[in-house]
Amino acid sequence: MGIGAVIGFIISIKCKGFGSWIASISKLQVNNPEDSLKLHNHWKFARIEAVILVIVTVITGWVLTNVSIAKVFQIDGLLGAGRLSLQLACGIPGVGENIGSSSLYDAMQWFLNLFVKLHNAVFSNHVDLFSVSCQPNDLSYFSKAIGKLAESIYLAFIATFFSVPIAFVLSFFASRNLTRHSRAMRLVYVLIRSYMNITRSIEPLIWAILFSVWIGIGPFAGSLALMIHSVSSLVKQYSEAVEGVEEGPIEALQATGANRIAVVWYAVVPQVILPFLAFTIYRWDINVRMATVIGLVGGGGIGSILIQEQMLARWTQVGSLAFLIFLVVWCMDFLSARIREAIQ
Repeated sequence: MGIGAVIGFIISIKCKGFGSWIASISKLQVNNPEDSLKLHNHWKFARIEAVILVIVTVITGWVLTNVSIAKVFQIDGLLGAGRLSLQLACGIPGVGENIGSSSLYDAMQWFLNLFVKLHNAVFSNHVDLFSVSCQPNDLSYFSKAIGKLAESIYLAFIATFFSVPIAFVLSFFASRNLTRHSRAMRLVYVLIRSYMNITRSIEPLIWAILFSVWIGIGPFAGSLALMIHSVSSLVKQYSEAVEGVEEGPIEALQATGANRIAVVWYAVVPQVILPFLAFTIYRWDINVRMATVIGLVGGGGIGSILIQEQMLARWTQVGSLAFLIFLVVWCMDFLSARIREAIQ
């Protein structure tokens, strides 16, 4: 830690930094032989500085995160992870069902025991083999979980549905190229960007806790939490798309005397409608996954029963819920990819 701090201090004194490198490069004339040599030296020292900064960052991160390779391979931890993996796998439909005299679960346990036998053959501290029984969940449990899963999906849909029109309008006021023409619009730009950065920096989990206290535990609190975060994220993505439009159509409409609304509607919107659709679909995909997490703090959906099962250490039920969540996320990813391909 101290070594990394000392090296970083030396770099800050001796090295110019990338900003000054780039600024000085912009003043050089590449067709001048002397400036060409200076340019080569600039990038040579910049590469050295970059390598040193990366090394210092890795060393500092290694220390701060308490990285320990030995902990990854300690036998007690591996055994605990193996037992937990078996219990989670038992919750997946079909894994614990017998096919003949054995099941896929038995095969997994036999495979893990191979590593245990290898450990006992090499090391003196012999450990017991895995012997974890499996009792699969019945269909009634899955029917209850699917009802909560549907709640999560619609929670995410409502949050996305109501956030899109708000983000659509705000994105034009949060775009630098559309707000640079007057002082009042620049002020609006700063205010919207500030709101966006504040609300986006607070995780939906925190918003869900706030709304759960405000309006009570349930899916409505979860949808509001996701909507707040979705508006900020979509405004950022939408506005960046607006800032990347071609200026030609905008200047052509301005030359005809069109007002600002007409310029935006006829020159900007046609250029960004496809990126907007892609961002919206991607946001819904994110919200479906986030709906599970905010359920852990009272936001409704399948996360509400997931946290209950986890607190009771009912890992087979947790495995069933995780399997259902995986199916939904996979289906959403597949559908969103197909929709994005269709609108390209």
